[in-house]
Amino acid sequence: MKNTFFWFFAFISISLYAQNLKDNFQYKAIYKLTYILDSTATSFPKSEVMVLLIGENISAFSSRSKSLENKPSVRGNSGHTSINAVTDLHYIVLKDYKRDFIYYTRQIKEDFFYYEQPKRLCSWKLIGETKTLNGYKAQKATTIFSGRDYVGWFTPEVPVSDGPYKFSGLPGLIIELYDTQNHYHFELIGFEKLDPKPAFKTNLKYYIHTDRKTFLETELRYRRDPFCYQKNPNLTISPEVHKKYIESFAEILEKENNPLERE
Repeated sequence: MKNTFFWFFAFISISLYAQNLKDNFQYKAIYKLTYILDSTATSFPKSEVMVLLIGENISAFSSRSKSLENKPSVRGNSGHTSINAVTDLHYIVLKDYKRDFIYYTRQIKEDFFYYEQPKRLCSWKLIGETKTLNGYKAQKATTIFSGRDYVGWFTPEVPVSDGPYKFSGLPGLIIELYDTQNHYHFELIGFEKLDPKPAFKTNLKYYIHTDRKTFLETELRYRRDPFCYQKNPNLTISPEVHKKYIESFAEILEKENNPLERE
């Protein structure tokens, strides 16, 4: 288990300020994410298991399928996945509690990118309503994030001000979160204290530092035509086949019209 965590994050070397991020993960929260990528097919949601690893100074959130205990492979033009667990979600979100920053990281082919944002992206409104979820007493809160209205349920019984994806800032762990259209729904399905505490260390200087807008443009350019994104002299493809690939990639992108972040 300890080796798995080490290799899981060994490739998250991040850029610019040459700052080292290091910690020992103390807790693991497991979420089920149910989501709708195609807004024209709301009756056919997808689901994926996501993992939030929490330390004293840093947390890391990603799909469980990003674990390098599986052999890497590629599906379509979406990026590195695994044979046993294909994922649509290739990012890893790091939250730096001390610096109050979020680092969004993503590998595209041989390139590693990151952009940073303030950790306090959400302004929460606490609601007096409470209920029991997974044995925890939870309180309701609402917020607006990137074009969506969200309802969150957090528990002060787990005194960790964190949650799935980029969400944090409540006085307790977020154990359920969904937008009001229910297109993205996170549900806590497991929480445990880690013993031993797996070590985490990464450096910001090895990634390409960018901003969110430029990163999204780069990702879209790759998704539209991965063959032209990074020239490979050992890879040749006829114009006819290349055209068919581009058409198939365009069809995939057309069905992925409902990202979590709209703005």
